[in-house]
Amino acid sequence: MDVPADVVSFIEARFSAMDKAEALHLLSRAPVDGWGQSPVRLLRCAAFASGGSLDSLRYYISLLAIDWRDVIVAGEYDLQGKDLVWARDLNQPLQV
Repeated sequence: MDVPADVVSFIEARFSAMDKAEALHLLSRAPVDGWGQSPVRLLRCAAFASGGSLDSLRYYISLLAIDWRDVIVAGEYDLQGKDLVWARDLNQPLQV
């Protein structure tokens, strides 16, 4: 899958120079088809949840193959106290 421009910009801004190409390659091969969710949303969630870490990105991409809902929670929700609170809509483009 082609990585959307906003995700490319996000990777360029958040990942080290050494990790950018690998991060984009991993995202382009992420298992995002067939879940009934927007593939772009799933890529955005994995990228955001990674926090700029290639190891974390690998983890979230592998998690997409198991349960995409966990990746959405990691990308779109923040923990406030003991509660998960919806904090961002990653159906919308990532902001750099």
